[in-house]
Amino acid sequence: MVSDQRDVIVVGGGIAGCFAAATAAAAGIDVLQLERKPREQGGFIACGDAIKSPRDPQKYPGPIDMAAIANDEAVRIDNNIDQIEFWDEELDVRKVLPYESGSNVIDRYEFGQRLLEQAAARGADQHYDTVVNAVIQNGRVTGVEAVRKGEPVTYEADVVIDAAGAQSILQDMIDFEALDTTGDPTFEVPHYTHFGSAYREIIETEQPVDYHNAIVGKPLEELGYIWYFPRTPTEINVGLGFQMNTDPIPLADRLRRDLEGRPEYRGATVAERFDNKNKLGSAIALRRPLDSMVAPGYLAAGGGAGTTHPITGKGIRGAAYSGYSAGRAAVQAIEDGDVSEAGLWEHNRWLFREHGEAASLAAWDAYNVAASSLEVNVLRALTALLPEAELREIVGTSTQVDSLRSKLLVASGLLKNFVAESRKDTFETLGVGSGELYGAITTLKETRASVAEYERQYERYPADRSRFERWRAERDRIDRAFYEALELPPSEHKY
Repeated sequence: MVSDQRDVIVVGGGIAGCFAAATAAAAGIDVLQLERKPREQGGFIACGDAIKSPRDPQKYPGPIDMAAIANDEAVRIDNNIDQIEFWDEELDVRKVLPYESGSNVIDRYEFGQRLLEQAAARGADQHYDTVVNAVIQNGRVTGVEAVRKGEPVTYEADVVIDAAGAQSILQDMIDFEALDTTGDPTFEVPHYTHFGSAYREIIETEQPVDYHNAIVGKPLEELGYIWYFPRTPTEINVGLGFQMNTDPIPLADRLRRDLEGRPEYRGATVAERFDNKNKLGSAIALRRPLDSMVAPGYLAAGGGAGTTHPITGKGIRGAAYSGYSAGRAAVQAIEDGDVSEAGLWEHNRWLFREHGEAASLAAWDAYNVAASSLEVNVLRALTALLPEAELREIVGTSTQVDSLRSKLLVASGLLKNFVAESRKDTFETLGVGSGELYGAITTLKETRASVAEYERQYERYPADRSRFERWRAERDRIDRAFYEALELPPSEHKY
């Protein structure tokens, strides 16, 4: 068996993996990046094809030049998208939200290829056609075993960075209880119900769609959603997703049923020019970021660390900044000669306290929990009642929650009048009565209060390992109070 020794091994050739590998390699560390796909398919996954503010170095830190990638003509398809639309056609509802300026529609395949090129240019060695099948540990994670182009290989390193995506196989392979930690292990493998499954195709229409400047989403059964995402006026990324805490859904069949009912897609064909890159499925983390993303010799980043948006599933930015943080923390730990849990803690500290967006995502997960507590038709009715500004605050993470609490955009009394006078008959067709709607409004208000409390708690995330248990105990108390406010039985608790 071939053996390969490095300072850092990065498992995964996606966004998080490339940011981690480039960051560590640029600092002079010997980095090897492993990717299971061949070079010509590397870095490509099912995706919505939009990226926010790629030219903002505050949102995409590190040595990878995101502005250069976004300006690459092969990557950038269109700058036309300027709004997000929410449709509920049964209720005759259309909500329009502005989309962040400076954003791009991208070719996800070319984007992934450029990331790999930049990681290599920063000094990362890359092995393709390499499938990891075991993790090596001896008090700490010390490497992985893999098969590369049919041959077994042992890779050893001071630090392994897990960028293997949502539901990472590495996390199932590691015995975290057997690692040398101070007290109980801080790393907990997420449950499969914390993820969603998604499927998408790219189709070509005969005529331009009239929403070619918008990302369109609409609700489906079982808290599912469907999207119509124009890459060009006649080339549409269409897809759907469901959370894995529901019964399995035949994704491709369900998508086909929706498309066949839409007049603009009559005569549409699957875009053949994408070959095997057209029809894709994926898993998406729909949970808060992991409480701790480190273990002795091990760092998690991207989907496997839960850094996607827990409501929308947006994951490019979270993968980028968590990958950068993992690469940065690995370099510091190796230079300090301490790759223990405490030595790698900088990854947690930077993500939750210094960068801060992970803390916002963790707080916003309360909306996901609250939505799961409501019947789908009740949730649809509530969403239809809320004005665009309110929805924009719920699906974003840039506004402080305390300010939202002080200016609840729609008082419950106003909503009651709106239901009674304007939409009562429509909502009754969904089987939703006034009492259920009032209960949903109360749930929204309770959730706002809990989001504010979560955000304050995550702002106090411990700067070092020694105070973690105390911090987590208080966060768990907030969980219990929130579940009690929602009247959720223990069997329905998310965490």
